[in-house]
Amino acid sequence: MEPLSVPTAPASFTGPLSALPAVNLETVLAVVMTLVFIWWAIFTLVVIYHWFRYARDSWVTVPVLVLHVVVSGWIFVFAIGGFH
Repeated sequence: MEPLSVPTAPASFTGPLSALPAVNLETVLAVVMTLVFIWWAIFTLVVIYHWFRYARDSWVTVPVLVLHVVVSGWIFVFAIGGFH
């Protein structure tokens, strides 16, 4: 069985994307993950505000907020752990 190889475009390829500058995949992923982190931080702040505003008498508010920050923060750190 022969190994698979990625096909390459001919040297004279002038497709519509050839005018765009080369983009590093690691840079794109870093930007995307930064945007996801900003969205997560805003979402977390909104959740914290609403829980304290509308459920302030509940004994479950603080443990649930801590659990949310720890679990979602761990998932985020795990997701970006492979980036260099």
